[in-house]
Amino acid sequence: MKKIIFASLMLAASACFSGCGSKVEKVGEVSGNVSVTEAVTEAVTEADSYAPLATVRERNIVSAEEFDYEVVDGGVVITSYKGKDSYVEIPAEIDGTPVTEVGFYAFEAKSDLISVTLPESVTVIGEGAFADCQGLADINLPSGLKEIECGAFAGCISLTELTVPAEVTRIQQQAFTACTGMRTLTILSQDLKYEGWGLEELPDLTVFAPEGSAASEWAGAMGKYAVY
Repeated sequence: MKKIIFASLMLAASACFSGCGSKVEKVGEVSGNVSVTEAVTEAVTEADSYAPLATVRERNIVSAEEFDYEVVDGGVVITSYKGKDSYVEIPAEIDGTPVTEVGFYAFEAKSDLISVTLPESVTVIGEGAFADCQGLADINLPSGLKEIECGAFAGCISLTELTVPAEVTRIQQQAFTACTGMRTLTILSQDLKYEGWGLEELPDLTVFAPEGSAASEWAGAMGKYAVY
């Protein structure tokens, strides 16, 4: 099972790197003592096809007891979770500044993680934010969420259901790759397009969506649609 998940995560990482940007940072291990970053680097070296970052900004990471974070455009971006709690509640504010994003691989491969509560202030779940959190069984997506980036939940094998709020305008590719335990995905948006999220790999998944919505069309074409 781990070999299958890891192969899927390597595919997701490669797709994220080529399709969702070319950020490279140090991240935690996935499995088999190989990190997502190493997998991506190997894939990129072999393909020799990545482009450099268009812009590079200076980062000012603040280290707190539970989280590392930075303030970007007036909002807190969680860059790393350092704890080992099974049930994590991300605060709505840190030092009076709203938490707006769970950042790049911030919770990657946190094996003890079971449940995460996100504040309503979060608008972006970043690339690989919860990748390979194999015990993650419960997470809320805030009503004001706008975007779920590439590979955000890849390898979350214990996640059985998820509701995508109506305000989400984009979910990037491989967001749910290797989420083998997922059974129901509810889409509240009328217009959300499918961009290769990895749902084709999930034979037991049912997508619930409004009748006549974009999701009803693409999920219907996959044979996974049910009206709610």
